[in-house]
Formats: sequence, structure tokens, C-alpha cells
Amino acid sequence: MTQLPTSFHVVIAGGGISGLALALFLNKAGISCSIYEAYGYKATIGAGFNIAPNGMNVLDALGLAEKVTAAGAVSEAICMRNGKGKVIASLPNGSVEKYGQPGVSLSRAALYDILLQELKEQGLTVHYHKRLCDIRQTEDNVTAVFTDGTRTTGDVLIGADGVHSATRQLLFPEAPAPAFTCMKNYGGFAPLSALPEMTAQEINSLNFTFGNDGFIGYCAAGNGMAMWWSNLPSDVPFTKEELDSTTVEEVKSLMQDRYKNYHAPIPALIAHTEKVLKVNVSDIASLSSWHKGRVLLIGDAAHAVSPSAGQGASMALEDAMYLGMLLRDAGVGSYAAAFRKFETDRKPRVEKIVAEGRKRSRSKSILRPWQAKIRDWMMAIFIPLFAPKNFDWLYRYKLDWQMKY
Repeated sequence: MTQLPTSFHVVIAGGGISGLALALFLNKAGISCSIYEAYGYKATIGAGFNIAPNGMNVLDALGLAEKVTAAGAVSEAICMRNGKGKVIASLPNGSVEKYGQPGVSLSRAALYDILLQELKEQGLTVHYHKRLCDIRQTEDNVTAVFTDGTRTTGDVLIGADGVHSATRQLLFPEAPAPAFTCMKNYGGFAPLSALPEMTAQEINSLNFTFGNDGFIGYCAAGNGMAMWWSNLPSDVPFTKEELDSTTVEEVKSLMQDRYKNYHAPIPALIAHTEKVLKVNVSDIASLSSWHKGRVLLIGDAAHAVSPSAGQGASMALEDAMYLGMLLRDAGVGSYAAAFRKFETDRKPRVEKIVAEGRKRSRSKSILRPWQAKIRDWMMAIFIPLFAPKNFDWLYRYKLDWQMKY
């Protein structure tokens, strides 16, 4: 098949994980691209996450897996406890022997820095403070217009601008807006040196605690730090003012009051927290299509994955690699076929993961003691039975850059 002409240019709206990874894969394929991010660099950095083996395999295809592993902490197992510390269930978090890469937990900032450094070394840059306000398509090209009056033109535009995607709103104005899921997310970082109660087993695991008063998870995050996150039900989302005025002491006070009776090291982890965040967890209804004309959505812009699924970053990375491969192998003028194949092949997988994330979020509700006991009993029985098979389906997904799809 005749490849795309050398003059073919991809405009990427969004400098998050999917946008940066896509730029690296396009450059690897010899395709010109430029990246435009609505916010400044600091504003793109959130808390942290675990990159599952399937996501780490994508980073390995970029030659970055070792750097990411060194910057983070390998999470070899998943351990679930009740609020008193009793283990409900424990299972492996994949294995290098089986999937080629481990699961790695790290701060979002650490991953961004690795991706950005790689972009810089390859001669690529991110244009910050470029908020998309209009998309103009013709038979020959597509132009992205920004609120500062500047614009850029390319052959295609990829919307990688997150759950609150401006690209999606402009492309599909009739589509439902992101909806609050009645779940608020809090998180923070604390130095491991201040947490002598955190055992070696806990340092090497993703730790999920399901207590009567809410869910909290924690793990090592590399660079001598531990990170924690808590999902709490709420009928009312944070206002912009509440998000903008977030302070360390405010979040610590709320979390200490709620989790003061939970098992060690949770109280100490919160007490020694140095950096915090709080966000509304939003969701988008399934879109009938991810593309229109010369514009395609990827990552959370197309399919927001709940943090409860533990796959948001990995799905963004998978999207980036697969789209890079399809555009690499597309014939002249065949970007439309590449877009269709991308959606056809990716949609079943990501929508299954989105549904799983919603289901897991429901298990984090605040319960009465008798309800919590029933939940713990059911988790102890069913997680060992069904979770390994589900994880295997997630983790064994591996794209081969040398193949044509």
C-alpha cells in the first residue's frame, strides 16, 4: 500500500498522555505533527496512577519502559483490605514473565517529564496556552483556531484533549456534555521515610482499603514517595472556586477525620501528606462515532475511563500507538479508512473497560456495617474466582509495531 505523502501533517489538540505519546509514535513513523495544549505545563500535572503491563508495553515500544520503571515503583500485587486491615483478597498484578512488563506506579508529573524529554530530544515541542475554539474543515485540510487568535492547518486533527474535550464539543455539539458521576476524588503524596509502618509487602503492592467510611488506596510511587487516593460519593460536585482554593491542610483535615480509625499506615500517610489534589470524577456517554471528516477523538476525549478501572493511562497509550500504526500504514488519502478502523477495533475494548470502571466505582460507596460485611464476604469469594481472568484479558493486549493492522 502506498504510504502517506511526506507532506502529510497531523495537528494534535491536547498535550496529555495520549497526545504526547501519539506525537512520539507519529515521529517514529516519519509523520509530521504539532502539539497544542490549552493550559500551561504545570496545569497538566495531576496526582499519579498505575500503568498496567499493557500500558507499559506501549512505553516499551517507544523505548521508555526502563525510564518509567526507574522513575516509579513496581506494583507486583493487588491487596484488598477492610478498614481494620484484614486482607479480603490478594492477587498478582500481572507478571513480567507473562506480559513482558510489570505494573508501575508513579506520579503523573514523572511520566510527563519522561515523555516531554523524549519529545525534546526528537526535536518536537508542545505549544502551551492554545485553547481550541473552532475547527474549520475543507476538502483539502483542517484548521484549528485558538482563542488567542492564532491558528494552524494540517491534513487531520486529533482531539486528545481529555474528558472536557473542546474538540469533541466542536465536532459533536449535540453530544452529551461530561456528567458528574456523584464521586469526588482526593489524593496526595507523602515521603516513605515518614512511614515506617508501611511494610515491604505494601510498598510492592497496590493497596485498596474498603472500610465503612469510604475507600482509600495507597502505594509506593517512586522517588522516595508514597501516594494515596480516596473516592467519596457526593451528590454535588466541587465548584470551580472550591477546586481553585484547595489547600493541603483542608484535604488533610477532611481525610484525617474520615480515616482516623483505619488501619496503619493510612492515618500516618495522610498526616505526612505534602501535596494534595481534589477533582470531580466525570464521565461521558458513549459516542456514536469518534470521528467526523478529518477529525478524530482519542483517549478520554473519546472514552473517559473511571479511575476505578485503573486503565485510563494505559488506554490512552494504547490509543496513541494503534493510531500511529494505522496512519503509518494508510495509503494516500486513506486517513478516513484509518479512522474507521481505529474506532472499529478500539471501541469494543475500551467500552468494556469503561463499564468495568463504573461497576468498580459502585463498590466504593459508604456502607452501614452490616452492608460492608456482606461486601467484604462477596469480594473474598468472587475476586479470586474472576479477577485473574479479567486481568489477563486486560494485560495480554500487546501491539507489535512491526505488524500491519
